[in-house]
Amino acid sequence: MNNQPRGLFGAIKSLILPSTAVAAQPAAPDNNAILDELVACFDRSCKKESVGSSLLFNMHFLVVLHPDVYADRLASFPVVVKEAVKAFYKKLQSYKQHYEEVSPVSMQWSIRFGEGDFFNGEKVQPGDIHVVGMLTGGKENTPQAGNTARVTMKSRRTNLYEKMDINLDLLQQVNFIDTGSFTIRYNPDLRLPVTGSNGKAVRSFDSGIASIKYYLADKNIDGSYTMRDREMVIARKDPANQGYSNYLLIDSEYVSDPHARIRLNEASGKFQIASFSRFETRVNEELVPRSEAGQPQWFDLPGECQVLLNASVTLHFSAIN
Repeated sequence: MNNQPRGLFGAIKSLILPSTAVAAQPAAPDNNAILDELVACFDRSCKKESVGSSLLFNMHFLVVLHPDVYADRLASFPVVVKEAVKAFYKKLQSYKQHYEEVSPVSMQWSIRFGEGDFFNGEKVQPGDIHVVGMLTGGKENTPQAGNTARVTMKSRRTNLYEKMDINLDLLQQVNFIDTGSFTIRYNPDLRLPVTGSNGKAVRSFDSGIASIKYYLADKNIDGSYTMRDREMVIARKDPANQGYSNYLLIDSEYVSDPHARIRLNEASGKFQIASFSRFETRVNEELVPRSEAGQPQWFDLPGECQVLLNASVTLHFSAIN
């Protein structure tokens, strides 16, 4: 009986006074929270992407924030990027003792910040940080039907970074602008490049390391491609290949999928090509040996040369000094 009046009073009080048991909203993330998510995503990629004796890892990252947080943190992004790449190198230095080779798939780190109200089918809350890690990046600006990419991203179910498929069409809901896009050239010495005299983080938009002009004899059309990554793939144009920034896609039945790979050998400083096609690949009329998938036989490319694919597609390769 003594509890009844007290319960009644409590019920009346709750109607008059606001409850103090309201769930606290997550605080808007600060710079360190964004940095921690970037490093966690990168660290996960080292463990998941590495294969055999090669240390492999994501080099392209997208960071999606609530519009209010994006605006508040915008001025800090250059320093966050600098600290993130510095942390990436420290991770690589600690891991490389267990691998024979550190195998970057790009000539530069790329980190892009974007703002959005929705991402991956869910509303972006002020406390959210969505980090997407990719090996070579995707063509977010030119989504295709069914265009998906295998990325490193945090699962809502486990709260851990895992490999999963993401539909790149969803990135159309996110606003990526130049002021939030940063690239830093990869340093094989695993150290952050020296900053400029103004003390700001290095920010560059590289013009490329090689230029390729191609001509399709069967269709009498030509085109060009700028190589901006340490390694690129030459393949037949196909929807499954559209999401990769380091693919030269050629719309010709005379080109295999994949046909060849071109890389910059960091040790020698030379460009090299490996051919995987059952059809001929020639460099300045010299036949390139055919490689098996996963076992490339690298053939040195002169700084200026002609590459002929299946006697039908001509490529003019030029290294950019």
